Amino acid sequence: MSTATLFDTNYERSKKELLKGVMERLQPIFSKEDLEALRIDRVDPKILSEPSGRGFVNRDILETVLGNLLECVAPGSHNAVSLRERLSLDREIEEIADQLYAMIAQSLMAINEGEGAQERALMASFALLWDLPELKERARWNRFASLRDPSVWDAYLLHTCELADENLARLDLTQELERAIQLRDQSHYSRYLADLGCSFAFDYQMQLVTSTYPGWRVLLYHDIAHGLTKEGSVDGAPHIERNPIPLLPRAISELGGRYYQADLHPETFIGDANFVDHPHRGMTTGQTGVIGSGCHLLPCTLGGLSTKVQRRHPMLGDNVFVGTDAGLFGPVEIGDNSVIGPNAEMRGLVKLGKGCRIGSSVVIATVKSGDRLPGMVCLGSDVIIGDGTIVENYTELDLVIPEKGQIPARSHVTNDGFGNPRLVSE
Repeated sequence: MSTATLFDTNYERSKKELLKGVMERLQPIFSKEDLEALRIDRVDPKILSEPSGRGFVNRDILETVLGNLLECVAPGSHNAVSLRERLSLDREIEEIADQLYAMIAQSLMAINEGEGAQERALMASFALLWDLPELKERARWNRFASLRDPSVWDAYLLHTCELADENLARLDLTQELERAIQLRDQSHYSRYLADLGCSFAFDYQMQLVTSTYPGWRVLLYHDIAHGLTKEGSVDGAPHIERNPIPLLPRAISELGGRYYQADLHPETFIGDANFVDHPHRGMTTGQTGVIGSGCHLLPCTLGGLSTKVQRRHPMLGDNVFVGTDAGLFGPVEIGDNSVIGPNAEMRGLVKLGKGCRIGSSVVIATVKSGDRLPGMVCLGSDVIIGDGTIVENYTELDLVIPEKGQIPARSHVTNDGFGNPRLVSE
């Protein structure tokens, strides 16, 4: 496939056919207010067709594509183009299709893909457009999850709202937010605010998050990159076939890291309704990692230990909280509703049950002794580990801390040789 034929008649004909089905799917997700706010930046097709060199990525165009997709999931949140440049929705989506197609085609050309590359690029572009309703919904819930931040009650809102500071301090707003996420009903939270006589707060807080918070944006970048790593038929559109795209997903991930300092590997599986809090402090995920839904993640490292091509990164369940500068390394498993305190570190074969509470500066690790591989460290449900504690297993037997077990702060726990915890010191 050459750049001279990037937008040939075959592409234009196939694009028109695919666009009809995609537009039937997309029209209902855009309200009148969305359409009035939507701004799509255009790029000259001649520029889109220009070879980008060995690096293949024209970063200006990639930034435009990502900005346009941000506009699609949250109209009015990114671009500010003149109203005179507005097009109909089908023309706007067609413009994004051309941009996506060009970027994907460039990535295929960079690895010398020849026969079938044009079709692959076309399929990948429309698979991503087909996913826009899901991407829009995920972005909506990721923005909503950001309301966990108490700072959404900023000086302007407190000045405008009739709730006094002392009344706000007594309210368990987080409980209502979590309940809304469980119910998948944002109106639960907005009704709660209305009952408090502060209906204005919800719309303002959502606008504040949409306009200024980076976490939901880098999660959208990840969703786009992750979508380009999938393969197989598209649900509801069996005529659209996905194949993993080379290079481009990692380029999107790198750009997200540059903008937001959150290095989310495109193959990490991430749920929705997640709050990535202060990502500019740095956050890392790995290829084989899993992050559930409803999590609250402060700057942390979810990294690997092994160099083998196997599962080597942490798996987080739903509604997990990870504190600042925590480090989870290797195939660590964290159960639903668990809390990992700041500066905590977990390494190796560590498994936490549901509802565990791990204090600050805790170390939980499996320690290799010579050629012997250690057993796991397994915490039952609702285990509490006090601040500054070290839990390590260097024996071949699993070290098991039973359900609802409690380890005092600043303890040192090892395996007693029979799989039970032994308190070395306090």
